[in-house]
Amino acid sequence: MLIPLKVDVPMDRRPWANYALVAIIIAVSLICFDDVELFCRLAGADQTHLSLVNPMVSTEELPLPVLAVTSSLLHSGWLHLLGNMWFLWVLGNAVNYKLGQLGYLGLYLVAALAGGMGHYAFDGSPVVGASGAVNGVIGAFLVFFPRNDMLVFWIIWIRPGVNRLSSGWIILLWLVWDVLLLSLGFGGNTALWAHVGGFAIGFAIAAVLAVTGWVRPTPDEQTLLEVLGISQRS
Repeated sequence: MLIPLKVDVPMDRRPWANYALVAIIIAVSLICFDDVELFCRLAGADQTHLSLVNPMVSTEELPLPVLAVTSSLLHSGWLHLLGNMWFLWVLGNAVNYKLGQLGYLGLYLVAALAGGMGHYAFDGSPVVGASGAVNGVIGAFLVFFPRNDMLVFWIIWIRPGVNRLSSGWIILLWLVWDVLLLSLGFGGNTALWAHVGGFAIGFAIAAVLAVTGWVRPTPDEQTLLEVLGISQRS
């Protein structure tokens, strides 16, 4: 297990969009913890079939693309909510700084849509959680800050520790772990297709922005494309 604690990305402006996203997601999740009807409506779940292992997502209230976004505002419990919000806070602030307020909101919404639709296409059951969108943010972070350090808390078996490592390798480990679980069919209650779909679209958008020069690294940064020799700074 690897949990990010801090990223080494100097920022000269406030990531207000990420602050707002975290606040909205927490508020909606808390409201829906006590409102089962609203929870089911935003998740595309049928209250009469909540006990089924894999009920099919319902589009009676909202169409699938809308459900892909609204379900990303919901969480199944406190640990689910806190886990996603922690990752979004630690990594999202840096991506928000790089993309600006509107650009970051656009990335987040597209990643939520891609993650949700990926899950619906390959699984078909209702899904809740911001992890698809969060993985989109992580994919963009990999493109923009592959060599920036990340302070991580880790546990291997029962031995814990804290180390500062290159963020690129940490993110690749997360991605490989998700792909491995997906290929082995060991996802359990984790929406792995949402993770992979969100990551792919976030990575792709950031790569396009980097290669076209719409988003430029600072003098002390390197994009993943520069590290791999795919593009060079003009």
